[in-house]
Amino acid sequence: MSVSGFYRAFEDRHRGSREVIRARLEAYQSFITPLLKLYKPAPAVDLGCGRGEWLELLRDGGFEPYGVDLDDGMLAACIELGLPVSQADAIEYLASLEDESQTIVSGFHIAEHIAFEDLDALVSHALRVLKPGGLLILETPNPENLVVGACNFYLDPNHIRPIPPALLYFLPGYHGFARARIVRLQEDTLLHQSGDNVDLISVLGGVSPDYAVVAQKTSDKETLTNFDAAFDAPHGIDLSQLAARYDQKLDRMVSALDARLVTVEAQATGLGEAMGRIATLQDRLVDTASEAARVQAERERLERDLAELATEIEIADSKVEATEARATELEQRAAIAEARAQEAHARAISAESIQQALQAQVDQLNGHSHHWWLQASQFEKECNDLRRSSSWRSTGLLRFVPGLLIHPVATLRAGANSIIHRSIEVFQRPLSRLMRAALRRPKLSNRINQLLLPYPALHQQLLGVAQRQGLDSGSPNSVSPTTPSEKTDPSLESLSPHARQIHADLVAAVEKHKKEA
Repeated sequence: MSVSGFYRAFEDRHRGSREVIRARLEAYQSFITPLLKLYKPAPAVDLGCGRGEWLELLRDGGFEPYGVDLDDGMLAACIELGLPVSQADAIEYLASLEDESQTIVSGFHIAEHIAFEDLDALVSHALRVLKPGGLLILETPNPENLVVGACNFYLDPNHIRPIPPALLYFLPGYHGFARARIVRLQEDTLLHQSGDNVDLISVLGGVSPDYAVVAQKTSDKETLTNFDAAFDAPHGIDLSQLAARYDQKLDRMVSALDARLVTVEAQATGLGEAMGRIATLQDRLVDTASEAARVQAERERLERDLAELATEIEIADSKVEATEARATELEQRAAIAEARAQEAHARAISAESIQQALQAQVDQLNGHSHHWWLQASQFEKECNDLRRSSSWRSTGLLRFVPGLLIHPVATLRAGANSIIHRSIEVFQRPLSRLMRAALRRPKLSNRINQLLLPYPALHQQLLGVAQRQGLDSGSPNSVSPTTPSEKTDPSLESLSPHARQIHADLVAAVEKHKKEA
């Protein structure tokens, strides 16, 4: 093609991207890798190198590749990648190389572009320039794929004619290569799976669309052994394989159809017999038409009865549901009432325990109050005895003077109180006459009692005088600070007013404790 850049654009559109092509070329790795163990450096020449995918793979794998091509658009792609290439005729460049100078001679999709005599010369020169054990790789479209051979092959205007695999395989052996292998490539991997996934289009276009002939130059047996695994491995799918699988699928389909046909024939025989039985049944149906009408009427009546019964059942169900709901509510209320009763019982038990504890405390306080009453009576008797003694009276001045010096106010107050109390004791008779006169005037009596309330000791001593003189009994205006318990307890009458006050305070404290509890 003389138009510059056309072939590169064509390849980019119809052959595939660089990444796709390089991934396909990985299929040759098992063939070329052993060469790196035999030769270093490992020079390789690629005829019709195109965009340089194979050159790039060889360089990355450790080879020293070189490419030639006539299309300057293709070569520009190689130069962009820094690959070593030149513009030259493939056969002429191969003829210029020295004997046994290359480990690989390759040509991808070049054989279908040249005349057969040029292909023959290419194979002959390749045998000469390859080192012992070196490889010739020629890849081309596979005409076994009927779609490729009849249609896709001619999409490239530079293609001359398809090359059958058998012809290309024969050519290296004819020129003296030690062995060759047809490697079929790029088929759909799903076709390798077993089963009935092969149809007619698979037979026509499912065969490997490309194939290559990999031929090896003669070398010693040990060297060739390194390549046995690659040459013995199966590669690709040929037309006979897919055709055989398709025939097997058709045979299974025919067998299945035959089995179904037998089944249908048996069903047809049974159908004829059934038709005869149907005719007999038709006669019987005519006879039973009136019976069917009667049965239908009875059925309608039963359906009405059933509908009424269903209505009654629904009403009964609703009543049962209401009863169940009411029972559930009553159960809940009973549970709540029981819980409250248990709670009240627990509170009653707790209250009884508290009452018993309080009663014990009251009993204890009563015991304490009696004890302190006895102590107070004893102390009062001792104090009275001491005050009546001559020693106490003779030392009064001695006690008064130091107290006056240390605590003048308290000592004067105590002295004044003592004088008042003694004066009251001395002047009981005159005071009784005054009290009797005051008691005849209720307002004056109440006023005097109110004035004496801030002075309980004086008040008690005056009351004591009134009691001894017989003035408070039955008097409506007499005022006593004693508590109700003092009026009913005769044991308190022998106490002094101060001791009775102490007892009254204790009783009030006990009553207050009971109220707070």
